[in-house]
Amino acid sequence: MRSILGVALALSLAGCGSQWSKPGTAPELAARDLAECRHMAEVADRRDSDIDTDILASRGQDWHRVDTLSIRRADYAESNRVRSGDRVERCMTEKGYSPQR
Repeated sequence: MRSILGVALALSLAGCGSQWSKPGTAPELAARDLAECRHMAEVADRRDSDIDTDILASRGQDWHRVDTLSIRRADYAESNRVRSGDRVERCMTEKGYSPQR
């Protein structure tokens, strides 16, 4: 289970490949700010993933019996991927950057 969420997290962070710009900011500083925001998101994602793992451990048998366990896992992974991207975007925006897609 942790490996599925870990892969989802890695993919979500890899998907945050948008370029960010802020007038007068050197590319090196932008890269550092982005790394900081990604790290902050990773810490929060790890916490959320741990919570999801606990929920799956306690409810997994019930969901397995009604054949919805794989759906629940996929839902949690997708939710974490989206939240991670949102966290990075919000962090960079708060630092004054604009996305360039």
